[in-house]
Amino acid sequence: MTRALEGTVAVEVSGHVAGPYAGSLLGDLGCEVIKIELPGEGDTHRGRNPSYHGYGPSFRALNRNKKSVTLNLKKKDGQRLLFKLLEKADVLIENFRPDTRKRLGLEYELVSQPNPRLIHCSISGYGQSGPYRDKPGFDTIGQALSGMLSLITDLDNPKVAGVSVTDHVTGIFAAYGVLAALLARDRTGRGQFVDVSLLQASLAFIESHVADYLNGGESVSRENFPRGRIYCFLASDQRPVVVHLSGHQESWEGLVKATGKTELLEDRRFATRASRWQHHYEIAAILEQEFRKKPRAYWLEALDAQGVANAPINTLAEVFENPQIKHLGIPRTIHHAKMGASRLIGSAVNLSETAPDFIRAAPLLGEHTEEILTRIGCDAEAIRELRGRGVI
Repeated sequence: MTRALEGTVAVEVSGHVAGPYAGSLLGDLGCEVIKIELPGEGDTHRGRNPSYHGYGPSFRALNRNKKSVTLNLKKKDGQRLLFKLLEKADVLIENFRPDTRKRLGLEYELVSQPNPRLIHCSISGYGQSGPYRDKPGFDTIGQALSGMLSLITDLDNPKVAGVSVTDHVTGIFAAYGVLAALLARDRTGRGQFVDVSLLQASLAFIESHVADYLNGGESVSRENFPRGRIYCFLASDQRPVVVHLSGHQESWEGLVKATGKTELLEDRRFATRASRWQHHYEIAAILEQEFRKKPRAYWLEALDAQGVANAPINTLAEVFENPQIKHLGIPRTIHHAKMGASRLIGSAVNLSETAPDFIRAAPLLGEHTEEILTRIGCDAEAIRELRGRGVI
């Protein structure tokens, strides 16, 4: 076996980000992921940037290592073909609202009857029950409702985050749940229902940040989270840098020495970690003046020389010039026979024996329909007839 999930099959009936991201993570590990898309339209992410004609970069990233089959699930024959696929599949990933899933007959109790080993992963906005059960759910809604967005934005001038944190975190939790269910199935012989929601995933992701509040302490905010530990400065060339002090006194002393403000070491206000927490903004104001005197490159070198954790706050244009990122071989290139090369990041996990990989580029809409339908017993005539009736 060359990859961890080689020999497993997942059927993905999802769009946007969370479900497709979960599928791509499984695909990186060698799972054969069969993506079900609506004929003529496909995943909504195909149309995110119309200039790419259904094959935009974000779609390519979220749907690498998959095969695309077009099925119209509004038609009974489309549902029948999906159920046929599920009879031999290991995993189903879908992101329907509970009522929609019920209308399509995709309840776990039904799909698992002919295939008790099936693992059914359902991704929803708020969970399978409760007063929000049938409300529409999206990434920013999950961020907002969970409190995550309040830790990112200025509440007096709120703006959305520049990244879909909730969608991606939910995709990771979904893949994590599927992997756990696959491991459990090895012992029990049975699959199970994996329930993941944008809301619960968001809350779980920020758990350590809200633990103080839940246990009688101060609520975490953008203002108090960095106190005594993290400082952001603008250098003279207007390029930002972040400094992170560990709990060791040496980090504080190194920062002071790098800036030349050694008199701060004698200031009793800043003598201990607790006192630096209390006087955080006074420290920031003093050091801001120093950082504005020299360019960022100078400060990065000076902080490195003192062993102080630091980094430039890179724009995306700067990220891929970083020597460590280049050393990691990022980005990597994946090729599609018709669409050419795409530059992507790939898996964040490195396994010594069953390494994740780019197995195939994201598919064109319906690229593998005939291959997969032939596998479940449809001949050429049946496929032509299904296509003519708009089922595929």
